[in-house]
Amino acid sequence: MAITYPDAAFIGTLLAELFLGVYVVTFGLYVKILRVRKAPLHIVDYGVIALFILGVTTIVTDAVQQFFTLMRGGAPWTEKVNSATSTLGLTMDFLSQAILIYRCWIVWGQRYWVIALPAVLTLTSYVTGFVVTVDLASSMNSFKVISKDWWVPLGTTSMGLSLSVNALVSGLMIGRILYVYRQSHGSSPGAVARASFAVAVLVESAIALFFAQLVFLVLYTIESPAFSLVGVPVAVIYGLNCTVIMVRVGMNHSYETTMVHGSTTDVNDTTHQRESASNNSQEKLESPV
Repeated sequence: MAITYPDAAFIGTLLAELFLGVYVVTFGLYVKILRVRKAPLHIVDYGVIALFILGVTTIVTDAVQQFFTLMRGGAPWTEKVNSATSTLGLTMDFLSQAILIYRCWIVWGQRYWVIALPAVLTLTSYVTGFVVTVDLASSMNSFKVISKDWWVPLGTTSMGLSLSVNALVSGLMIGRILYVYRQSHGSSPGAVARASFAVAVLVESAIALFFAQLVFLVLYTIESPAFSLVGVPVAVIYGLNCTVIMVRVGMNHSYETTMVHGSTTDVNDTTHQRESASNNSQEKLESPV
């Protein structure tokens, strides 16, 4: 049986609440790191805080919309709430991309040419999507019926550009992580180093967000009711992904510190093995025959 809008909206609301719980715990850890650091907030810190506020607001507005839509049969103002929720989600996408681009700029040695194209695509994606989300307030039942033909092409363009930005940034981050990994460990890394590399790729490159956006885009393009299932949860993932990255940075578990620490550990282990072998040889020479 094909999924219907009420089913998708209900399941989507439950998923969004579940993700919000994880988000709250992660953000609480981030706040604790900021308090321990006792340093002035950086621009990226304000971005992460703004993302959390937007995420909570998005969940609240979506819950209000779904309650009156599913339980009360709708209300005259639900279209405006839907427009506000969609605009908040779009803004979270834009802000999360900006944070990821900033992070990419930092790890690439603050080279502006690295982020020029992603920055332009991000801004274009936001403006294009904003035209659609604002217009949602003008049509009845815009949360479950595509009333205007130009919504899907323009919305698909916005999401496609955002997905392209994510692909570019993920590729740049993976390339940088791989470069540092090889410089630190050479051709024979240990198991710990390989595990650190895998975690860094999965988390710091935002590759998980890429696949979430891909599902989001496909469901929207084919005009599936399941789009309502993933819309708000993906918006929460925007903020959660950035917060997890900054928590790793704050705990000195980011790829830079992890790779350097892993390299030092490998060197120390090798040195210890050589010293042990040397001591054993010396003991054999000194022992009586």
